[in-house]
Amino acid sequence: MQTDIVPSIAQHVQETLGDEGFRSVSAVVASCKLLTLELGDQEVAIDTQALMLAAYLHDISTAAHGFVNHHILSAEMAVKLLRTYDVSSECIRKVEQAILVHTTAVPFAQRDAVPIEGRILYDADKLGRISGLAVVTSLIEFGARYSNRPVTGDVLATILRHVEEGFVELYQSLYTEPARALANEKFGRTLAFLDGVIEHLSEATPI
Repeated sequence: MQTDIVPSIAQHVQETLGDEGFRSVSAVVASCKLLTLELGDQEVAIDTQALMLAAYLHDISTAAHGFVNHHILSAEMAVKLLRTYDVSSECIRKVEQAILVHTTAVPFAQRDAVPIEGRILYDADKLGRISGLAVVTSLIEFGARYSNRPVTGDVLATILRHVEEGFVELYQSLYTEPARALANEKFGRTLAFLDGVIEHLSEATPI
């Protein structure tokens, strides 16, 4: 098997997604590496090469097709690309499976059926979304969608409650204990921030 496959794929991803997209992907790769180290004493073996390839390729389709069904399209593109390299069919299968499950929370009773590489990729991808930046992003998206609607205190409180509920669901969906531990501190800070803002919005005037 080609030993320098991961750097080659990383370069391909950077060329495809551009610098901004590659920075986002690189953050997920870094989280995958950290979670893998934290899970090092687990009985389940982790295919680190397949995980790294999946981490770099999990958003590969978004440059051309956006994020609708991007897990399916990215998995297809990853398989096609990896077949042009000296990569085993087993490794390609693991990469495909990990990318396919990286966007969707799985019911608790079905979690053991998800490959460990897919669990780690899901957690790494979601860790970056539990932050104050996600709050800002949600407000920007609301402003863009409803540009003619007055932003009152009640409207802002409703948006922030929705964001807060999403954070709780996201936190609870994480598979691994290391991911929950990493998310715990910033999750607590973000919820405290949201609760404080919501509490003081009742007397806000329209903007």
